[in-house]
Amino acid sequence: MCNPVAAAVMSIGGSLYSGITGMQAAREQANAARMQSEYQAQALEFNAAQARNEAEAVSRQGANEVSDLQKRQRAVAASGRAAAGASGLMVDSGSASDVNAAVEVQAEQDRNLLRENYQRRRFGYINQAAGDEHQAAGARRGGEAYASAAENAGRAGLAGSLLTAAGTVSSKWDDLTGWMKPKKGVKRVADWHDGGNALPY
Repeated sequence: MCNPVAAAVMSIGGSLYSGITGMQAAREQANAARMQSEYQAQALEFNAAQARNEAEAVSRQGANEVSDLQKRQRAVAASGRAAAGASGLMVDSGSASDVNAAVEVQAEQDRNLLRENYQRRRFGYINQAAGDEHQAAGARRGGEAYASAAENAGRAGLAGSLLTAAGTVSSKWDDLTGWMKPKKGVKRVADWHDGGNALPY
């Protein structure tokens, strides 16, 4: 037959070991969740930085192309004015002046359209960056929430193991000492507590 003290110690040790290993596993799971979410957040932040860099590059490229277009338009307009002047037309009055004004209006519209196209591209990159940054913050919050839940589950498991161990100690203590067991001939435990004035069986 097994020694009751040894059985109690083994039972308590098993409960405590189970609780401690569960807590350790929960901590490792929480750390892994934090590391994974941080990795995802950093990757998203890298993407956001790239998108912001692209937005700035597109902005510079757009400004350069608008400037180049304006130079080409001025060269074409100057060439047209020179040809009209060489043919004897008055370029600052009459229909030649109207044509020049119309050409300038069209040139300005072309530049505005080019500028707007680049602004749309830039805005797209900025929106992408903002979305990536928002996702990065969400990844961190989600990882922390999962990690906290895992740690709480580990603590609850450890507390349950400690309570189980305490119950085992109490039960084994009762078995060893006979405490709270009615004496032979005592009908009710309450009678035994009343000083043994219980009725015998």
